[in-house]
Amino acid sequence: MSSENDDGPWGAPSDQGNAKKDQRKDRIIPPWMGKDSGQPEGGPTPTPPQFDDILNGAKDYLNRYKPESNLHAFLLLVGALVTLWLLSGFYMVGTNQLGVVMRFGGFHHTDDPGLRYHLPAPIEEVLLPIVTAQNEIQIGFRGSSRSTESARSVPEESMMLTQDENLINVQFAVFWRIKEVNNYLFEIRDPELTIKMAAESVMREVIGQNKLQFALTEGRGQIAEEARERLQNLVDEYKTGVTITQINLQTVAVPDDVKAAFQDVVNARLDMERFQNQAAAHVNKVIPESKGEAAKLLQEAKAYRDQKIAVAKGDAERFEEVLTAYNGSKDVTKKRLYLETMEEILSHANKIITDKSPATFPIYPLQDMMQKNKGE
Repeated sequence: MSSENDDGPWGAPSDQGNAKKDQRKDRIIPPWMGKDSGQPEGGPTPTPPQFDDILNGAKDYLNRYKPESNLHAFLLLVGALVTLWLLSGFYMVGTNQLGVVMRFGGFHHTDDPGLRYHLPAPIEEVLLPIVTAQNEIQIGFRGSSRSTESARSVPEESMMLTQDENLINVQFAVFWRIKEVNNYLFEIRDPELTIKMAAESVMREVIGQNKLQFALTEGRGQIAEEARERLQNLVDEYKTGVTITQINLQTVAVPDDVKAAFQDVVNARLDMERFQNQAAAHVNKVIPESKGEAAKLLQEAKAYRDQKIAVAKGDAERFEEVLTAYNGSKDVTKKRLYLETMEEILSHANKIITDKSPATFPIYPLQDMMQKNKGE
C-alpha cells in the first residue's frame, strides 16, 4: 500500500520513486496525486497523467472517507432534530390564561400560569384560553355599550312582547367569564353563540311576564337580576362552564312609531303622581295639625273639668263650715250672712239707702262722676 501511494494512482516509473517533494510553495497538489508526484530537482519532467486516471484516483480517495462522514453527519442531524422536537414542548401560560394539555386529542390536565412543559406534538398539544377576561355579548344593538348614540340597533333581536301585549324595545349586554374550562372547551361547539341565544330567550320570557309600565319604570333592576339568574341556570344545564356576572339593560323603550303617544301617557301619569304626592303632603300636614288641635281641646276640657270640680268641692266645704258655725250661733251667723249678702248686692246699686227717716241728703251724680274720673 505504501509503495502504491507513493507512486500515485496513475502508476509512475520505478526510477522516479525516490524523487523529492516539490519545494514550491505556490503550487497546489491535489490529494490524489500522491506525496512524490512533483517534479524532482534536476530530474526529467514526468509524463502527464490521463484524465481517466485522475478521475479514478479521485474516486478511490473519496471512497475511503465517504461512509464514515455520512453516518456521522446523519447522526448529528437526527440528534439536532430530536433536541428541537423535545424543546418545542416548552410553553408559557400567561397570568390571565390556563394551560389545557391535550394528549392524543383528549383532555389530560391543566397547567397554572408560568413556564410549563408538555410532550411535543403530535403526542400532546396545548390550548391557552383566557379565563380571567370579562367577556361581553351585545343583544339588540352593536357598538359601544357605554354610549347609546354610537350604538346601532338590531330590531330583530330587541323587539319583545310584554304581558299586556305591548311591543317594547329592549337592548342589553351580557357579561360572562369562564368558570370551568373543560366544559367550555369540550361540551359545546360555540359557547358565545349558545350564551347569546340563551340570553335572548330568557329575556323574552322575563319581559313577557311583566307589564309595559313596570318594565319602563321601576322594574328595570328587577328584570335584569331575574334574567341573570335564569340565564345562569340555563347555561349550567347546558354545561357551558361559564359564569354570568351581570346583565346590563342598555335601552328599555317603546318603539319609535308610538313614542309620541306614549310620551303623552307618561306625562299624564307623572301629573297624576305629582297630584297624588301633593295631596299626600297636604294630608300629612293637616292631619297632625288636627290631631294637635284635638289634643289641645281635650287638655283644656280636662283642665276646665278639674277646675269646676275643685271649685265645687271648695264651695261645698265652705258651706259645710258655714253650716257648722250657724248651728253653733244662729243669730250671729244669720245677721253676719245677711250683712255680707246685702253688702255684695248694694255695692252695685245706684241708690243710697239709710235707716233714718226722714233724712235729707244732697243728691249728687256720684256714679257719673266716678265714671268721668275713670275716663280722665
